[in-house]
Parts: sequence; C-alpha cells; structure tokens
Amino acid sequence: MIKKTGLILLILVSIVVAQRSHPNLVLTGDAANEIKENIGEYPMMDKSVNLAKEFVENAMNSPMDVPMPKDAGGGYTHERHKQNYNEMYQAGLLYQITGEEQYAEFIKTMLYKYAEMYPGLGEHPEGKQQTPGRMFWQSLNETVWMLHTIQAYDCIYDWLSAEDRELFEKNIFRPMTKFFLEECTHEFDLIHNHGTWIVAAVGMAGLIMEDYDLVQKSLYGSKLDKKTGFMAQLDLLFSPDGYYTEGGYYVRYALWPFFIYAEVLHNNLPDLGIYKYRDSILKKALYSALQVTYTNGEFIPINDALKEKTWLSPELIFAVNFVYDHYENDDHLLSIAKLHNEVSLTGSGLAVVKGLAKNPNPPQFDWQSVQFTDGPDGKQGGVGILRHGTPDDQETMFFKYGTHGLSHGHYDKLTFLFYDQGREIIQDYGAARFLNVVQKWGGRYLPENKTYALLTVAHNTLVVDEKSQYNGKRKESEKHHSDRYLFNSENPDLQYVSAKENNAYKGVKMHRTIVMVNDEILLKPALIDVYRVESEKEHTYDMPFYYKGHFIYSNYEYTPFTDQLNKMGKANGYQHLWKTAEAEPKETGIFTWWNGNRFYSIVSNTDEKSKVFFTMIGAEDPDFNLRNDPGMMRRRVDDNFTFVNIVEPHGIFDPTKEFTKDSYSTFEELNVLKSDEDYSVVEIKGKKDIDWVLCIANSDPGNDTSHSVSIGENVFTWTGPLFLLKK
Repeated sequence: MIKKTGLILLILVSIVVAQRSHPNLVLTGDAANEIKENIGEYPMMDKSVNLAKEFVENAMNSPMDVPMPKDAGGGYTHERHKQNYNEMYQAGLLYQITGEEQYAEFIKTMLYKYAEMYPGLGEHPEGKQQTPGRMFWQSLNETVWMLHTIQAYDCIYDWLSAEDRELFEKNIFRPMTKFFLEECTHEFDLIHNHGTWIVAAVGMAGLIMEDYDLVQKSLYGSKLDKKTGFMAQLDLLFSPDGYYTEGGYYVRYALWPFFIYAEVLHNNLPDLGIYKYRDSILKKALYSALQVTYTNGEFIPINDALKEKTWLSPELIFAVNFVYDHYENDDHLLSIAKLHNEVSLTGSGLAVVKGLAKNPNPPQFDWQSVQFTDGPDGKQGGVGILRHGTPDDQETMFFKYGTHGLSHGHYDKLTFLFYDQGREIIQDYGAARFLNVVQKWGGRYLPENKTYALLTVAHNTLVVDEKSQYNGKRKESEKHHSDRYLFNSENPDLQYVSAKENNAYKGVKMHRTIVMVNDEILLKPALIDVYRVESEKEHTYDMPFYYKGHFIYSNYEYTPFTDQLNKMGKANGYQHLWKTAEAEPKETGIFTWWNGNRFYSIVSNTDEKSKVFFTMIGAEDPDFNLRNDPGMMRRRVDDNFTFVNIVEPHGIFDPTKEFTKDSYSTFEELNVLKSDEDYSVVEIKGKKDIDWVLCIANSDPGNDTSHSVSIGENVFTWTGPLFLLKK
C-alpha cells in the first residue's frame, strides 16, 4: 500500500493533468507528429531519420537472435543484446514517426523472445568485479538495456494488445525492476553514474506500468529518505558550477541518463520543474562538461578515462539538444550540433534543426580559462583550466585539486596536463582498459589499472617516499580534498592557478602554483610550475612528467641503460616503470623533446643534490596491457624543497621543407631565491635578455595586500598574490 504523501499526490495530480497517452517518455506523440510533418524540411533531421531506418531495416532483414547470455564485454552475446535494445529503441521511434506497423511488429517479436528467456536467467556467468546482471556481466549494462527498451515499449504501447502488455510486464519489466531494487539495492542507492542509470530505468518503467511507488523510489531512493535517488544525485554529483565529480570522461556518460530521465520527468511531472532544479544545474552540467574538453573535442582524461571519447560521442547529442531547447537557444550549441551532424528524434532535436535553419553558420563554441569548484557545496577544491590562443592552435593547461572522484578516482591531487597543437604534450595515462575488447579481460578494467594507472606515480604530481597519496586507500582519499588558493585569468598574458594539499602524505605539506606567461620574446606562452613541499622529516621526493613525443636533448650527461633495464621500484606503480637512463645534473637542467611541428623543454632548478631518471612504462607487464609511454622524473632527498619547472613550447620543425629553427629552449637558468610558507621568489634567466623574477605570496591570496621581500641587496615589492617582474 503506497503511503499518500504530498509527493505521491503531486505525482498523481501531475500525471492526471498531463492526461497520459503513449508515447510519453522522451519522444511524445505531439513531437512524433511534428517530426513527421516536417520530413523533407530539415536535412539533419532527415539524415537522423534515415540513419535509424537504415539501421532497423538492416536488422529486420537479418536473423533475429536473442542468445543465452554468457560473454563479458565485447563478446558476442554481450554485443548482441546491446544491438537488440538499440534496434528495438530505434524501431519504436520510427513506428511513431512513420506509422508503419512493420516496426511495431519487429519490437513485439523481439520482446516475445525476451519474455521467454528472461524469467529463467540467473546471475551472469561472467559477473565478477562489479554487481553482476542477468543479461550482462554487470548490472549497469542491464539498466542501459531497460532504459532503451522501455522507450520502445512506450512507443508501441497503444498498438499492443492488453495480453501482450501483461506478458511483457510480467516476464520482463516487473522482474527486472524487482531485480534492480532488491538485488542491486547498493547500486540503486549509489551516488554515482551507475546509480543514475538504474534509477532512470526504474523510474521510466514505473511511469509506463503506472507503478508510482517505483517512480517515487527512483526520485528519492529505495528507502524514500531523500538521501539517494535521482534528486540526491543532482544535489551531490555536481558542484554549484555544474562540475561533475567523476571528471569529464564520466560526465559524458552520466549526462545521458541524467538528461533522458530529466526529459521524461519534464514530460510527465512538469510540477517538479526539473530543468530549473538547483539553479538549472543540468544546464550548468552540460556547459562545464564541454569546457573540460580540449579544442579537438577530446575530454581531458583525468580519473578512469579512455582518451578516444570526444564531445561527438552520441551521449552528448541528447544533452546538447535538450539544453538548447529548454534554456536560451544558445547558438554556440548549434556549432556542436553541426559537428554531431545528427540530432535526437525528439521535439528538442527538431528545435535544433530549426535553429540551424535560421542560423546555418553559428558561432564556434567558446573555450575559456575557467575554474570549476568541486563537491556539492563547491567547497571541496576544484579544477582550473588555463588557455591561450585560438582553437586552431590553443595551449591548454588543466590542473586538478578537487575530490578523489568516487570509485573512478585516481590518487593524483595537484596533477596537471598540458595540450598544444591540437594534441597531448604532457599527458595523464587515463585508465588501463580496452573497452569491449574481449581478449583484454573481457573489456573490464585491467589489473594494471589498480597497480599503475590510478596510483600517484602515474601522474604529473609529487610522489613522497615512492608511495601513493593516502597509501592508495580510497576511503582515506575520499575524506579529504585539496584546497583552492588562487585562480586568475583576467590578464591573458599572465594567468595563474594555485592550490594546496596537506593530507595526502602524513606530515607533508604541498603547495603548487602554475603560471601561464605570454611574452613577445616567446613563440608561445610558457608554464612556470612552482611546487613547494614542506616537512619536518627528510623524504624522497619524486616529480614525474609524462611527455608525448620523442626525446631530443638534455644539457646534462646521462647514463643510458641499453643492455639491461631495471625497474624503478617494487611497488606502488614503480614496478611498472623501466629506468632507461639516469643523470645527476649539477646546475639548471634542460630536457627537450619533439612533438608535431614544435619542440618542448622542461627547464628545472636541479643542482648537485638532484637526480633525473628517464623512464618508460611497461615493466612487470607480462600481458602487454600498458602503453609504453616515456617519462622524465626528478628526484630530491630533502625535508623542504621547491621544485620549479618551466614548460616551454619553442622552435619549428618542418620535415617537408627540411627546416628546423630554435630547437633549444629560450630559458637557461632557474634560481629559487626564497621559498617558505609566506613567499616563493624565483629568478628566471634566458636568451634574448630574459631576466624575470616571479614572486608568489603563499599565505595571503588577497588582491589588495601589499608585499615586500628583502633578498640580499634586492627588495621586491608588489600588490596582490602574484607578480612577475620583467627587468
């Protein structure tokens, strides 16, 4: 018996007011009729309809197969069931748009097969790490199947007989929702993208079956305590800026169910005001997701991420369409829709093609230097992005100083990535996984994800005593976050971001400031990276950089290991690094590599107490699961030390014209004049009369505070948290 709370009454009244008819989930009957009436008017909509027709008609002309599940990701049965839900889903849309019963017959025939198979399924034989499904090796895929198939069912609901509806609900949708609620309760109540998928699927099924208890639980959790469920996910997974705590790669995936279910709620429970909820958090979520891409559309791969995903991924088609339609009709989104060259078969998809008809050459999306807060209250650190240049050749630096990132997070606080020329220059490894490649662990995350990719040494941040942050314990990492200190992008020629981390290693305080400096002397802006570490005890500090490209030159002698390689260590990811060379620079060190049409150098404040290692990923990897990417690692044994590194793009390399220019770094000398909890002062010298002093206030971020530091005979005075003196 459902308790008649105000929420239930709201749901019932909303549904009555909406005068339920089918379809009424994402595609509505009115939208289907309008799309049908406009066939031939809008080329992109016509293309989208024709792509669906080609896909479904190919399926109808092929043998239908609903196999007994047995394979993990990438295997035949896994891929077959994925294809089946897509075929049913698109056939449902086509039935509504064309009225042709062949599409409805196709769905009904396939549902009969699932109605026969599903009741007899037990736990999937390949269910191992994640919560297993019945049809798929993990329940996540099962929820995706449900989300698509319930839409197909909605599209042919009125066409089916009452007996058919009873059979499909009894044998498929009711046992599946029961399985999700009773056997996958942990995932149902999880604040995580898996939780978003499962509550969306259950809620949509509940609406179609008029089971409002399911709808209520999808919104407010299995216990109806409002601590979990869809609304709590909107509250807890996004910061007030819309930044998604699992990072860009996973926001791409999570936005799909978020927007699908939001549209369903908009169509069925308008009084909920889902698109206005939490100050239009869904709109903010899309825009922040688009900003955490590089100008080639690739999502910046922090946390568990695969680098192949871009904003052209089909998941974002829905988000772009719905945000364009439900908010301000931002023409910048039309430029992304043009790149998609496809729209959703919904009323919002139709709004987009109408917008493009009015403005066929919309303005390009505007990538910006921007800071996003992290955490539901926006007080758990964040990420900072510094950019310079046009989208055709833009420098981008991404700095992470937020939360762990839930189950897909990495131990990489205060890490950074650097892009130029439309490509990675200093990279993050991302995830060790071959998605849907059955030969590689059934497409799951590989063991090396835990033994290397998510550990601290795999990132461009400081490692203490060859251990990972928080000793690689996720529960500890999730208790803490880095602290934002500075962010300023007002002057495009002097942008900076700064953050502190005091919990990753016991008794060790870390403070990193990265400055993007543009100067007419330089080919392109350089990064000045000041990483101060402080402890009462002596530690081994390692500072790795994983570069993309080919090593060219160092200004110090090094010993290469050409006959036999040794590992950098025995644990915490070091066991996966080959030591390919070793050096002991006596003065400012310069390390140069080539990538594309440019050279890049890391200029470092090394001295007689410093070591430098050349590394290569791939040790202790018998199944060749890891990429063999190169790296450079600085080492210092000390208590307090400030690592200063300048990353400079320079020169020209043109193999076609056999032309090379400025292959040596412009910067030649770095000296830390002072660095403590109050101030860091760094002297920078180089060619073309470069004589700079970078002054950073480490304990007072106020813009109006005046500072004065005496060093020898020199007195440096400035106002604000950071100043670059160019003599």
